[in-house]
Amino acid sequence: MITIYGNSICPDCDKAKNLAEQYGFDWEFKNVSRKEYMAEFLQRFPGVNKVPQIMWHNKPVGGLMEFASEIENTRSYGDGPIYCSYPYERGCSDS
Repeated sequence: MITIYGNSICPDCDKAKNLAEQYGFDWEFKNVSRKEYMAEFLQRFPGVNKVPQIMWHNKPVGGLMEFASEIENTRSYGDGPIYCSYPYERGCSDS
């Protein structure tokens, strides 16, 4: 499952949703303009202040470019390790 955190005025959020749709992934969009999703966003991505931010099988991927790269580089689409661009993200591999 792909979870895309974003808002309604974010072009990269739309691109991330289109990419998930294009590859036939199960995905959901959480608009951080809503209080409950903003609280969840802040908990999952501490210190991050830009959208989209994307989770793949409950693992943080990053933004649109990282998501596109993960699709390109992960043969089993989300089942392999995720290498993070942010050192503080939980659930990430160091390699």
